[in-house]
This record gives sequence, C-alpha cells and structure tokens, in this order.
Amino acid sequence: MEPNKKIISLFFICLATSLFTIDMGIISLSLDEIESNFSTTRSVTVWVITVFSISSAIGIISLGFLSQIYGRKYIYLVGIIGFSIFSGLCGLSNTFETLLFFRGFQGFFGSGLVALSQALVVDIFSKKNRSKAISAWTFGLLAGPVIGPLLGGFIIESYNWRLLFFINVPLGMFAFFGLIIYLEDSLSKSKVNINFLGFIFLSFAAGSLQILLDRGELQDWFDSKYIIFLFFFSIINLILFILNSIYSKNSLFPKDLFKDNFYTGGLIFAFLFGFILIPPFILMPIYLTQIQSFPIYSIGIILCISGLGGMLGTFFTSKIIFYIGNVKTMLLGLFIYIISNVEVTFWTESASIEQITVNMLYRGVSISIYYVALANISYTTLPDNLRTYGAGLFQFFRTLGTGVAVAIFVALLNRYQLYYFEEFRNFTSYSNFNIINELNMEDFSERKLHDLYMQILKQAKVKSFNTDFFFLSLAPILFLPFFYFFKKTSYKL
Repeated sequence: MEPNKKIISLFFICLATSLFTIDMGIISLSLDEIESNFSTTRSVTVWVITVFSISSAIGIISLGFLSQIYGRKYIYLVGIIGFSIFSGLCGLSNTFETLLFFRGFQGFFGSGLVALSQALVVDIFSKKNRSKAISAWTFGLLAGPVIGPLLGGFIIESYNWRLLFFINVPLGMFAFFGLIIYLEDSLSKSKVNINFLGFIFLSFAAGSLQILLDRGELQDWFDSKYIIFLFFFSIINLILFILNSIYSKNSLFPKDLFKDNFYTGGLIFAFLFGFILIPPFILMPIYLTQIQSFPIYSIGIILCISGLGGMLGTFFTSKIIFYIGNVKTMLLGLFIYIISNVEVTFWTESASIEQITVNMLYRGVSISIYYVALANISYTTLPDNLRTYGAGLFQFFRTLGTGVAVAIFVALLNRYQLYYFEEFRNFTSYSNFNIINELNMEDFSERKLHDLYMQILKQAKVKSFNTDFFFLSLAPILFLPFFYFFKKTSYKL
C-alpha cells in the first residue's frame, strides 16, 4: 500500500474502533432512562449490558475461521455495517425484549471492530512503523472513554436515550464507505474445517461465565443455585473445550499460537489490561455521585479526562518504546498506574476537583503507555497467517479480564461498605463522649439521629472506595512474574 493510503486506512480503522468503545462508554449512563422508559427494574435493565457482552464474546471467538472463509476485509466491513444498523434498531425499539434482541446482534457484529482492526493495523504497517501505528490506533480505542461519558451525559440531560444509539449510524456508514475504498488486506481466503464442537464448548463456557460475572452480585453469588449452576456449567464446557483442543487435529485456535512465548505472554497481560481498565470508570462515578454529589454531566466531563490522558499518551509512547524497549515501557505504564491508585486510597470526601482531575489524567497516560507497548510486543514474532486468530483471542482475554474485574470490585465495594458501616456504628455507643455531644441529648431530635446515620454511611462508602483502589493497585504487581514470557532474545524488547 502507498504511504498516504495506509494513513487514510488507519484513520477509518480508528473511527470504526472508536464506535465500539464509545458505545461501551455511554450505555451505562443510559440505564436509568431505559429503566424508566420500559418500566423495568435494575436487575432486568442490566441485561442490556449482559446480552451485549455475551454476543460480543461469541463473536470474537468466531472471527478467526470466518475471516479465513470469507476474507478478513469482508468480515470487518460486515461487522461495521451490522453494528451500525443494529445500533439504529436499538434506538427504534418499542419493547424491552426487542431492545435486548437487537443488542445481541449489535454485540456480535461489533466484536470485530476492535479485534480485527488491531490485526489489520499490525499487518498494514512494518515493524519499523508499527509502534507509531498502534499508538494512533490506541488513540481511537481510547476515544470511547473521552467521548462516551461526555456525549452520553449531554444527550441524556438534553435529549433522549435513543439518540445514544442513533449517533452510531452515520459514523459507522462513513467508516464503512471509507474502508471500502482505501482498505487493502493481504490475507487471502482459504478453505478451513471448522471445529464446531470446540466453538460450541467455548461459546457456552464464555456465555455462562459472562452471565455469572454480570449477575453474580444481584443474585448474591454462590448463595444462589442459579449462579452455582452457571459456574459448574462454565467449568465443564471449558474443560471439554481444552480436551477438544488438545486431541482434535483441527482445533478452534491454531496450536502454533501458544508456541510463541511473546504472544502467550501478551494474552496474560491482555487479561491484565482488561482487569485494570474498566474498574476506575465504575468506581469513580459512585464516588462523585454518592459522596461528592456531582451532577451527571459534570461526572461525564471528569471521566473523559482519563481517556484524554490516554489519548495524550499515544503521542509519545512510540518514542519511549524506541529508547527503552517494550518491556520497560510496559513496566513504566504499570508503575504510574499503581501510583495513581495508591493516591486514591488516601482520598477523603473532601478531595478537590483539581486532585481528582490530575489523577484521572495521569492514570489515562499510564494505561496508554502500557497498552501500546503490550500490543506491539505481542505480535513481534507471530506469523502473519496467525494474526487474525491471535487478535481475536487477544481481545477475548481482554474482555474476560474486564468481566472478572467488574464482578470482583463491585462485590468488594458492597461487602466492605457493610463491613465499615458496622465498624463505624460500633463507635456510636453512649460511652462515646463525642457522640453524646453530637446528638446533644438535652435537645435530641430524630433529625440529628438521621444526620448521624447518613454521616456514618458516607464514611463507610469512602472507606470501601479507598479499599477497592488499594486492591486495584495490587493487581499489576501480581502479574510481574509473567514478564518471564518476554525474556530477552535477538529481538529488542
């Protein structure tokens, strides 16, 4: 491809990638509006996210063999147009069941917008320019955390939640026609024997695990027979998939993928990327609304700062990689990320807006530095013919990391809030002189008792919020031994 054509293709690929991440960034803000519109409960409404996650995971699993049969460019373009059309249909839905139906197709078609785009970028650009190209692609990937909350907050306050889905249509069509003209794909079609049994086993395992992670907190985890069934159903299907992959001559994912140490290490750290990326976007709105009482539009602006920091980081990460290599760049990103979380563990209810903004900014920079180096090193030695399968599995592990992280940190937040509430309540006995003064027993009123209760509840929320970020800061440290997969060879890491 000519250099100019490569750059134009990269622009449209970044646009298509940002569609998926923007949708993920704004849908969580619309749940209250959807719940009100269809008169559902929150436990029912969150299926809007769950169905999308399940269909997206299944779609990612199928990208490898579908691309071989029909061609990667064809599958990528079908994914863009399908995601756009079903986004519009979601906005037109008159019943909640119809919305879930269209969200399922939206997630399935949208699965390739990130996974295939990453494989295309790696193939289009040579090793010399690959880190720069991945930086630009990451810019589009992180556009979602910037534009999503900001745009979502504005639309919900000023217009209707349906517009959140409609905006994907013109942008998707623009990317679709641009890629038809400018995108060239070196990967040719080939006949492939699909391991349908392996696909079914992995789809069942991924789908049931995703439901377990999304619904676990609402169902009180393993106190629910439903969750216990999903857990064992997922484990059994995962074991069957592994056995099928080992003993089948035609495994769902080529066995040569796992002979590449760099790529195997990349999968582990892709899981870590998913694990550390989303929890701050879940926890920060809780802190800003329930503890600091910010309006939803202001929260959207604050959240977009993190994505803005990530986009800023893409401008200089390739230079860092050039001077110190991929591994040290990954370590640098993780170190900055840990520092940002440790800072949050000391926040109180009076943390200033400047302090919050600066923290979100350099947290975003750390994510960008880490991910660009990770995406670059993961494909260093992977053969061209395996990159589509590799990119799909890479994004599958990232999605899995996100699902596990959200389930863990939401559960920890709720559990520790109850724990700290009881701990603080134990200080409210009549033997505590400060409590007696606070209630002023000579002028006792129910209002004062209520105010004291609300203050205890707020402090419990603050403390549980601090604890969540403490555990989040430990997550990267636990993965440090896996850098062994990136041990030195003739390649500059």
